[in-house]
Amino acid sequence: MIAHISLKAVPSVGSSPDHVPPPKMNQDLSSYTTTFRTSQPRRVKRNRQTVSCCSCRSRKLKCDRQHPCGTCRKRGEEDACRFGPAPKRASSSSAGKDEIQKELRHMKLVLEALVEKSGMGNDVSHSQLAESINRMQKVLDGDGTAVTTETVGAHHVTDVVFGSLSPTNLSEIHKALPSRQVTDSIIAAYFNARYLTVPFIHTHQFRRQYDQFWGSPESANFLWISILFSILAIGAVVTNAKGTNSIAADPSAYLNMSARCLLAGQYLEAEEFSIEALSMYSHARLIIRGSKDVALHSLCGLTVWLAQMRGYHRVPSGLSLTLTPFQVEMRRRVWFVIQLYDLLCAFGRGSPSLIHEDNYHTGHPTNATDDDFDEDSTFLYPRPLTDPQSMAACVYQSMLLPILRRIIRHNLGLKACTYPDAMLLSHELDTWYASIPPCLRARSIRSTAFTDPSHIVMDRIMLELLYSMGHSILHRPFLDFAKPQDRMSQMSLAICRSMAMRGVRAYIEVDREMQRGGRLHEDRYIASNLSSNDFMVSKILAPLEFADCPDLPVQESSNVKGMLETACQMWSARAATSMHASEASRVLRAISGQIQIAKHWVIEIPYDHSDFYGEEAMRNENQTQLVSHDEENEVEPSEALALSVPEATSFNALLTGLEDIEW
Repeated sequence: MIAHISLKAVPSVGSSPDHVPPPKMNQDLSSYTTTFRTSQPRRVKRNRQTVSCCSCRSRKLKCDRQHPCGTCRKRGEEDACRFGPAPKRASSSSAGKDEIQKELRHMKLVLEALVEKSGMGNDVSHSQLAESINRMQKVLDGDGTAVTTETVGAHHVTDVVFGSLSPTNLSEIHKALPSRQVTDSIIAAYFNARYLTVPFIHTHQFRRQYDQFWGSPESANFLWISILFSILAIGAVVTNAKGTNSIAADPSAYLNMSARCLLAGQYLEAEEFSIEALSMYSHARLIIRGSKDVALHSLCGLTVWLAQMRGYHRVPSGLSLTLTPFQVEMRRRVWFVIQLYDLLCAFGRGSPSLIHEDNYHTGHPTNATDDDFDEDSTFLYPRPLTDPQSMAACVYQSMLLPILRRIIRHNLGLKACTYPDAMLLSHELDTWYASIPPCLRARSIRSTAFTDPSHIVMDRIMLELLYSMGHSILHRPFLDFAKPQDRMSQMSLAICRSMAMRGVRAYIEVDREMQRGGRLHEDRYIASNLSSNDFMVSKILAPLEFADCPDLPVQESSNVKGMLETACQMWSARAATSMHASEASRVLRAISGQIQIAKHWVIEIPYDHSDFYGEEAMRNENQTQLVSHDEENEVEPSEALALSVPEATSFNALLTGLEDIEW
């Protein structure tokens, strides 16, 4: 027994040096090692019959053993309520086997390429290695492949963006493509419509990829084929508008195939061409479906996220990638287009932008044409920004994007915006606008040189609209609390009025020149690519020209009334294609009744009516002057402003019932 164990043979630690060394502990207690240990309890398993359904067992819930059980009925899963043994799960290594198969196929391709390059096709070691790879692949193919294929085919996952649209295959792609001759003409129409093209599709690189596709279609990437169908969709819009194609092409059919190719290429995996393909699809979708397509904003956000996964928001030095100068420039251009669409979606929906300055450091695009560089270029030589035929307009838009993003934060931020901050942003806008060379300054279309192509004309108008939109949205919050005696409020109102008139005049000029006999009649399809929120922006800006300012100068009254009526007619005609046009027309009609002839002091906005945007008018656009009709009476500036603008409540009363407008 344990109680009879004697420990006398074990001396104390503090004994004298001549004591006998104690015996080792393992020798003294060797016979009792099992006495102090308890053996593992024996567990007896009982093979009980399962009485719960499979769903309740997997969720560890109580089952009432009915069919269907109460738990499954509450969850709406009556069809999934089954009794019996649990189904065997698929092997956890199936995903790993797929990866091994991919690696083996890649190794085989690399080996064959190396052998062909070195001319060692009859090497014994090569044949042995290839045979070994084939044996390994056969073993993997025969182990669990059937189960994996059945599972994937039985459960088709619905894409969140594209819904139940199914991926395509090569046979369907061949059926959807027209003949080579027709395809060539549609693609040529796309590249000739310069204002509809995107800068990240390099003309010469695409030509080589296009020829390679027709030579070997089965080797083409599905994502690149998606880019091809997006280009065909935009080109079909151009050819149908011009009537140059004998066979009427359906842009929506090409757009649908582009989406199916995105699914077939697994665009969510952020592989090669995924960012370009999704950006190109979004661009084509905007042109074909217009601003009424609310899914464009979701596509924009998804593109931003995938581009950040691919590192498009970072410079190559911060990545573990070796990129050529050509690839670096193409990534800059893709990131610029993504930023532009993100900003336009933010303006259109009144929401903050997804991209912020502290989250990226990719530079601006280089001002170079496709003829200036190619895939084998070792250095990019930029052209001067005074050359409008190159990427100059995109470069200036890229410079403006950070300023507009700060304006959005100023307008939508939780922190109350201050007038000094607004004036600093206004100064940045003016500095940017002053840096635009004369070749890109907006001017009357009728006074434009006959040699200027249409895309340069539209680039000028787009820069002007972005500038006007930035100023108006920047000063818009101060109008909600405008006071007659507050000079800052009146200055913001004057700026908004001025910029509103510039935006309305731009749209009227473009609409007139797109009519039969106008300068832009042959290129009227470019109206579809006016930014998706431009009509909404004009809906916001146009009331600011007239609301709370019922008194107008005598010399401006007839001109403003005529412009107002023209704008109403224009937006009424566009109501079928723009979700903002009908609202803009209704608001303008409501405001037209508020216009009265000035009797005393007014705020005069200098406009030059001799042309579209006179140089003198542009220099003095933001300068407000007080004009008196009675020179004998001198009034202080604040008093004069108070006489011209009524209380801010009239503006709110005017827009009563227009709560659906997105400010």
